[in-house]
Amino acid sequence: MRIGIDGSLFTQAPRGHVVYARRLCIELAELLPKADFFLYSGWPLPPGDWPNCWSLRCQQSLAIRVSPILWLKQTAGRLIREDQLDVFWSPYSFLPATPAGLPTVITIYDFIFEQTPESFHPLHRLAFRLFLQRDVRRASRVITISRAVQARIRTQLGVEALVIPPGLEARFQPPAPASVATVLGRYRLQSPYILAVAAWDPRKNLVRLIRSFLDLKRDGRLGSHQLVLVGRTDRAEQSIRDLLQSPGSASIHCLGYVPDADLPALYAGATVFVFPSLYEGYGMPVAEALACGTRVVASDRPEIREAGGDQCIYVEPTEAGIRAGLLQVLGGPQVAVQPVDRPSWRDSAGLLADEFRRLCEASRSSHPFETPDQVTSGRPSPG
Repeated sequence: MRIGIDGSLFTQAPRGHVVYARRLCIELAELLPKADFFLYSGWPLPPGDWPNCWSLRCQQSLAIRVSPILWLKQTAGRLIREDQLDVFWSPYSFLPATPAGLPTVITIYDFIFEQTPESFHPLHRLAFRLFLQRDVRRASRVITISRAVQARIRTQLGVEALVIPPGLEARFQPPAPASVATVLGRYRLQSPYILAVAAWDPRKNLVRLIRSFLDLKRDGRLGSHQLVLVGRTDRAEQSIRDLLQSPGSASIHCLGYVPDADLPALYAGATVFVFPSLYEGYGMPVAEALACGTRVVASDRPEIREAGGDQCIYVEPTEAGIRAGLLQVLGGPQVAVQPVDRPSWRDSAGLLADEFRRLCEASRSSHPFETPDQVTSGRPSPG
């Protein structure tokens, strides 16, 4: 089987959807050892743990300097035709021009472009308006990450999607106290603290979290609790920077991006993890914090409820809601977080591999009397 994948995501910062696609790719290589994989990108892909057998297909053009989506639409199709694929997967919402008869799979993570459009560059918003519905309806199969997004796809785009939820890595479990102490010492942190893990993007709603923290701190209702912010700061709002210069901000610690290996200890060391996002397609940090045994206050959104289940305190992502949630955790009885079975990345990749096999078999069955070089797309028979 020859599998093509849009690799444009992997030139971006490791945000949620990038991690999702990359983890599935790594597991697919293990699940389909006889398959040939082709990654397409207009920029050179950063070094990483790509298997040696994968072909990295990079061709720079003027289009990539405008947008990776434009490159996918204008340039990727020629490379795809040359490689005679059996199936093509776009892990980010858009499809290139593909040979007739080639099965295609597209992943839709969320409706951020609709729910919080200010999160996107104007060109990116335009691409969603121009291409999303057409590409989704052209795809052989649509994948999404939660039942709530599945329902939005059905209602707003008129197609059925298969839910393949994010996996949870085994390292997200309560670590040993000594490990927690080591990591906290590395960042010069002391308990007790409130934790947030999110990029400094307006959609993540950190301004309201910081204001809520400062208000409660000023009123003496948080005791010695500090606020610890983990996440990339390259898209920080000026209002966040202003708040971090305000009275009381000495109790706020900004760690920036931290290695994934340190996250379990940071989660486990927190009194409470707060996830005040205005909108998400799922909410992986919520699942990670719960797996590490930490209580969670999260925005009351259907997609986030799928990640948190019935063990979170859900609030409206307003300052009043965040304050109420924090006080409920800090002032109420200590409730142990119960472990929940969640799929691994291998489980999730297995669902995608099964879909690839099914589509390839259906494509082959539609040409039962043709030799591979007679098939319209010019692809060899899947193997």
